[in-house]
Formats: sequence, C-alpha cells, structure tokens
Amino acid sequence: MLSDSKIRKLKPSEKCTPSRPDKYSDQQGLQILVRSTDTKTWISAYRFDGKQTRLTLGTYPIMSLAEARQANTEIKTLLADGIDPKNKKRQDKLANIHAQKFNDYALDWLAERQRNVKPRTYQQDYNRMHKDVLPHFDGIALKDVSFEDCRAMADEIEKRVNKNGEPPREVTRRTIDLVANVLRRAKRERIIEQNPIDDLKALYPKAKSQHMKHVDIHDLPALLQAIEGYHGHDQTRLGMKFLAYSFCRTIELRMMKWSHIDFANRLWRVDIDNLKIARKHVVPLSDQMLAILEEMKAITGQYEYVFYHTGMHQPYSEEFINNALDILGYAGKQTGHGFRHIASTNLNELGYMGDAIEKQMAHDKKNDIRAVYNHAQHLDERRKIMQVWADFLDLLRDTGEVVDFQIARQQIEKSLESKRPDSLQNADKQDLIKALLDQGITADELQIYINER
Repeated sequence: MLSDSKIRKLKPSEKCTPSRPDKYSDQQGLQILVRSTDTKTWISAYRFDGKQTRLTLGTYPIMSLAEARQANTEIKTLLADGIDPKNKKRQDKLANIHAQKFNDYALDWLAERQRNVKPRTYQQDYNRMHKDVLPHFDGIALKDVSFEDCRAMADEIEKRVNKNGEPPREVTRRTIDLVANVLRRAKRERIIEQNPIDDLKALYPKAKSQHMKHVDIHDLPALLQAIEGYHGHDQTRLGMKFLAYSFCRTIELRMMKWSHIDFANRLWRVDIDNLKIARKHVVPLSDQMLAILEEMKAITGQYEYVFYHTGMHQPYSEEFINNALDILGYAGKQTGHGFRHIASTNLNELGYMGDAIEKQMAHDKKNDIRAVYNHAQHLDERRKIMQVWADFLDLLRDTGEVVDFQIARQQIEKSLESKRPDSLQNADKQDLIKALLDQGITADELQIYINER
C-alpha cells in the first residue's frame, strides 16, 4: 500500500519514458503513474463486461491519497451495480454542461479575453458585459439561450434614447457582437448546436453617423468667436481652439501627453496605443497651437496628460468638447470631430496638396505598410499647411466674415514670408539654427553634420 510519505519521494526511474510511465499500486486497482515529467496521476484499473480498462481520477497532490481512495471506492460501487464508470463520467459531464449557466460561461470567456486583447478593449467588454448582458441572462442555462432572449436584451439597450430620441445603436450592435462571441465559442466546444444570435444584428442596422456634424464655412466665423468667448473652464475653451487648429481626432486630444510634445522641433508626436487601431503620426505645431500648450502648462504641466481633469484625476471624457459646443448653442450643428471635415474641405479649397492634407489627417490604415514609414512625409508642406490653416481661422474669427479663399491664401503666405530672413547671408546664426530645428532636423543630426564638416 501507498502512503503520502512514499508518494512524495517517488521520482521517475531510469526506465521511465513518456510512453511508459512508472506504475505503483495501492489497493483495489488504485494506481499512481509517475511520468517522465515528474507528474503523478491517479488511475483506477478495473474490468467491465470482460474488458480490462482504467479511468483517470486526477493528479497528486491536488487529489490526495484519501480522496483518490474515496473516488476509487465509488467506482467499485458503480461496478457492483453493473454501471460502467466511464459512461457515468460522460453522463455527469454532459449533465454539468446542460446545467451550466450562460453568465458563468460568459465570465469564463471574458477572463480568457483579458489575456488576448488590449486593456482598453477588455475594459469596454467588461463594462458592457456587467451592465447589459449579465443582468439580462441571469439564471438562464447556456443551452437554453434563445433568439428571443438576445433580442429582448438588445431592445432594452435601445430604450436608452438620447435627447433627440435616438437609441444608442452602436452600443446595441457591439453588445450583440459580445454575446455572439460567447455563443460562438460554446458552439466550437460543442456545448450548443446552433448560435441563436447569428442574424440578430441585421434587425439593428447602423444609424447614420452624426460624428461629423459641422457648420457651413459661412457659419464658421461665428463659431470661432463663440469659442473665443466661452466662459466655462479654460481647459475646455483651449481644447476647442486646439481641436479647431489641429483638426485632430478628439481621442488624440484627450490622450495627448506632455511627453508627446517636442517643443524644440515644434512637433506633436501622436502615439495613441490604447486604441483598437493604433495611430502614430506627427503633427507640426503652428504658432497658435504652441501658444495654447504654453497656457496649458500652467494648468496641467505637472500631470502626465495635457488635457487633464484635475478634479477627477483622469483625462477628460469623450464628450467634454461636444458638451461645450452644445452649451454654445451648436447642439446637432457641430461636433469636435466635425472640425476635421471643415479642415479637409477648406484646405482643398485653399489649393494645398491633397496628399499632404491626407497625411496630416492621418488617414493611413494600420495595416498599410507605408504608414510605418510615411507618417512624416511632406513635413515641410504640412508645416506650412498647419500655420496657414491656423492663420486662416484667426482671420475668419477676427473679421467675422469669410474672405475669398485665394485672397486669404495670398495674404497669409505673404505674411509668413515676411517673417523669414531675406537671405542666408543676412540671416542671424540663431535664426538659421532655429529654422533648421523647425524643419524637423534634430539637435543630434545637426551636431553630426557639424562634426563631418
């Protein structure tokens, strides 16, 4: 007979191989196998219907000697009643599967997902799961989930209409996807035969996007004046101005860190690593954008993020710009994202290089290999574009009217030219160095060039 002290001392012998583990017997057909990996496995050997067979019980020390003996005794009892223990084990497993609750299985899926997705994606799934999925499916067995159950969940989400009477359609569709993924895994594991949610999403088609709501160019001067006169928090006012000047994505503004700002080279190196689609590109900083950042230093310079809610100790929410625009009277007329459309349309009207505008809009896809190398392409042209655009907005705001595009461009570019040294011979040394740095030349590159001369 075996004892715990004997089992603990068992080690793979020289004769032990992966296909032939060492075997040690206890009593009544109970055995322990010692494998070449030093794993110890409990086995119950028995004869049923004239055939010798064995059943794996568990591993030592997770299953103790006493527990293994108890399990072996139960097997002998089944044999005495004419029941094949292997069939009984399969039946018990099947019964457990049939009794498994959807919520338990969904949480198991969620735990596995946490290991395979970015933290932001997991947090979104976690929030949807606990807010809309688990409360609805409470007490429902996995095998009993029906199309009607899933549709009822989606309809509950659709009831949460906004002030315009519109349902949160994108939330509905993503929550349906979440449940579909859980059920898809259950089908792969042969726990269920059909995925009852397969066709549900078609009943909730995408709503027409409102994210690019923007004013007409003729209404832009009034909007810019309203932003300038905003009486709310300084961060919000500066955020709206920066968004208009930079025409970046709202999330890029919210996630901007001070470490991303290269003041020496007048560049914002956008590096949003917590998005589903990672975006890395550079934004040349106009005089106006630099001035805003200097103002922000006094407010959030000691924090990691540029636009930081100092009361809640976190970056601002995704609606902080839109809420401010609503307060200014532009609800349904202008969103933060709408500044991108305004810039794209009117920069083309001003006659600037389309490819440079696209680069500045950062429209390269993640899977586009060129995006890895071209995020700084056309940088000279883009520096010019960013400064002209900022000056153009200031012109609209200050005059209160829309001037002819070509006249505006000529006027602004003439003003820019007047700020540059007339010639290399007459240029101050410091101005030349600053100009080189403004063009994206780093201090290290400049030093290498000097050393080579």
